[in-house]
Amino acid sequence: MSSYTIPNPPDSPESRVTKVGWDAPCNTYWATAFDPPASIDEEDVEVFWIGYTPCELPDVESLVTALREQGIEIPPSTVDKLRADKPAEGESFAGRPATQLIAEMTRPHVPVDQQARIDAALQGGGR
Repeated sequence: MSSYTIPNPPDSPESRVTKVGWDAPCNTYWATAFDPPASIDEEDVEVFWIGYTPCELPDVESLVTALREQGIEIPPSTVDKLRADKPAEGESFAGRPATQLIAEMTRPHVPVDQQARIDAALQGGGR
């Protein structure tokens, strides 16, 4: 799994951490943003987390679009790295021990086009 820290959108707290990457076991690009906790007894505060279900963001363009909706632009150098990650790390959703279970649990909660990508990945067509 790759992971890159990218700049936050304007007007966000300086302490916010925004990351992007490729998750080969889930066949998806992903992005997260977290703010630090208000106190030591609390946990980080999730601002957003996208690309956490199988085959959700199948290409860099879908990640770029999703982040633009959050007011975030991925630096071109990071886009280049992300484009290289998928072929380098591969797509390993199919054949993992819990893949079928994860697919069936995810299916009712994702759009039809994502369901089709999950089915293709299960058949080895997502490679």
